[in-house]
Amino acid sequence: MCLAYPGKVVELKNKGAVALVDYGNQQREASNVLMHAKPGQWVLVQQKVIVQTLSKKEALESLDAWSEAAKEETKES
Repeated sequence: MCLAYPGKVVELKNKGAVALVDYGNQQREASNVLMHAKPGQWVLVQQKVIVQTLSKKEALESLDAWSEAAKEETKES
């Protein structure tokens, strides 16, 4: 099973083929050849490839869900 975490594109490299994606606590490069995301867009990345663009609302809802899941995991530990 693959999980995708939302991030925000902050910079494009290699004529837009590579995007620098900000996840809040770190930035990582991802292939942008499929989605052609632009700086400022929210995206989902799987295996270093941008697979979907998101609205800001969708991204924030997803981040909230991840946060809640982390809280539940902490409670169970």
